[in-house]
Amino acid sequence: AARRRRVTDAAKATSAAAAASLDLGSGIQVTSILGGHLRLDGGAMFGVVPRALWEPACGPDARNRVASACRCLLIHTADALVLVDTGCGDRFDAKGRDIFAVDPTVTLANSLAAAGVSPVDITHVLFTHLHFDHCAGALRDSDGDLVPAFPDAVHIVQLGEFDDARAGRSIMRSSFLSADLEALARSVNWEWTAGDVEIVPGVRVEVTGGHTEHHQSVVVRGDRDTLLFPGDLIPTRAHLRPYWIMAYDMFPYDTFLRKQELARRACDNRWIVAWDHDPD
Repeated sequence: AARRRRVTDAAKATSAAAAASLDLGSGIQVTSILGGHLRLDGGAMFGVVPRALWEPACGPDARNRVASACRCLLIHTADALVLVDTGCGDRFDAKGRDIFAVDPTVTLANSLAAAGVSPVDITHVLFTHLHFDHCAGALRDSDGDLVPAFPDAVHIVQLGEFDDARAGRSIMRSSFLSADLEALARSVNWEWTAGDVEIVPGVRVEVTGGHTEHHQSVVVRGDRDTLLFPGDLIPTRAHLRPYWIMAYDMFPYDTFLRKQELARRACDNRWIVAWDHDPD
């Protein structure tokens, strides 16, 4: 009962404080929460697409980097407060800050505070996948130790994703932070998913593959509207183009097929889409 009151109070505070908030009906409210700003290599973000095509749409800087947001999704239901992804965190060293042009003023903690939400209010942390720009914000530094940012929350990801991440099964092993993954493994409560499943009433995950083998997108359904959080299957609006696929993707042909299928469903059913990396 106490947690339900906190969830209700947090929903009211977020509704008052956040402009990017939508009521889907059935008591489900979703809010876009900014978990960081990065710049990523344009060639990596658009793979085989020539720069002459993607440059007008995305405007790289002098080092060929394009702007990228790390957007998370806060989902209020009657009995749960679900945070989808946790952004890139704020624990970059000087080299990392330079490579990724990190904006130190934009953090998940600040964004949640601005929305009137405390970390202890979060009941579920739901990861689309475990690359650092989607999960590093789940930990914070405490006198040199990595501790959970959301200590009371159940953390959820596809079991195959967690196994692959810990084993470094990727062409981008550096995107899986081994120290972070080990700290999360031993310090938070986990709930493993295996395939498409409803996390809480109205919040469902669907395995898409493509970016990683076990990448999952999130569908939030109210009685008035449905919202899709595709994660890195379709990271920005520019990536709606069928062949605009990130070089980061482990299985690009799967991305090509599945993102078109998901986009058709979104269009046919007039779903709202929340983008994770679109800077605008």
